[in-house]
Amino acid sequence: MNLDNSDDPISTREAFLAMAEFIWRFERRAGDDLITLLADVGLMPDGGPTDPAAWDDWVECVAYVKSGRMPRSIWGDDSG
Repeated sequence: MNLDNSDDPISTREAFLAMAEFIWRFERRAGDDLITLLADVGLMPDGGPTDPAAWDDWVECVAYVKSGRMPRSIWGDDSG
């Protein structure tokens, strides 16, 4: 797991859209358990996430948004 993606900057808008996609995917997988989400994305003393899979999910969401796709929404098309 490479936590240093400084060579791949994203804009503030892209970060927001990636967050929306990340939360959408989390809700589909784990439901609306905010406490679990917060625990998964917490940081360990070494800087890594408490749930390494959460980092992989985040990187996928950033790539999804950077490819020009809009985050999925409960209000729209879920075909993604």
